[in-house]
Amino acid sequence: MKQNFTMLFLLLAAALCARSQQAYDSKLDYQKSSISVASIELAYPQDVSEDAIKDYMSKHGTKNSSSKGFTVYRGAKLDSADANACDLYFKVERKKKEKDISVISLFAAPLNSEIPVKDSAFNPQPDKAKAFLNNLSPFIGAYDLEVQINAQQEVLKKAQKKYNNLKNEQGDLEKKLRKLQDELNQNKVDQATQSQIVQNSVNQDAEAAKKANKKLTKLLDDQTSLEKKQRNTQLDLDDNKKEQDTRQQEVAKQQSTLDALIAKRK
Repeated sequence: MKQNFTMLFLLLAAALCARSQQAYDSKLDYQKSSISVASIELAYPQDVSEDAIKDYMSKHGTKNSSSKGFTVYRGAKLDSADANACDLYFKVERKKKEKDISVISLFAAPLNSEIPVKDSAFNPQPDKAKAFLNNLSPFIGAYDLEVQINAQQEVLKKAQKKYNNLKNEQGDLEKKLRKLQDELNQNKVDQATQSQIVQNSVNQDAEAAKKANKKLTKLLDDQTSLEKKQRNTQLDLDDNKKEQDTRQQEVAKQQSTLDALIAKRK
């Protein structure tokens, strides 16, 4: 019994999956009536599907306009073999509770005609509309892939920028450390000189000895301050290198993601 239930579930899932990839007959509510349409469910966000359709139709020489909630492409053809052009009405909606699944609905109407209130007013050519959507599906997939690739390139660019900033910061910190070390070395030289002056001032007047000792005390204070700055700068440099390792791993991760997306191109 359990096996039968599992098999039924798998068959149902397969059927739903197949439906999400193939166009089917459907209805759209319009002015308290309904219009027969061809629909297809695709695993792409609504805005991506809308932009992909615009790009596809633009490549086929047709621009879009809006009419009563529909996106209309006038003077288009459902099939390249069609003798006469018609108006293609699209509606793209997000599937309820599924933000990354869009439902694309399409019907054809006579050229420059009004939207019919009843199906009997025109021939909606449902089979051709379904074939059109099925042919459109891989184009939307390719378009979505390019959207993902472009987005991932931006993510990688930002990750690389953060890593580069850390590398530049490392150079600045190393330069600062060298400068502090030079100042410390000079300070010690100055201390030695000033210590000699202090010794020589022992036999001089009290005021000269006081000034000499004051300068030596300041040099000793400066040394303490420089050593503190040196320690803090070294800590900053150590933290910088750790953060660089993290950012470098992030860059590699984002590059790998981008490479995987690019590999999906056909």
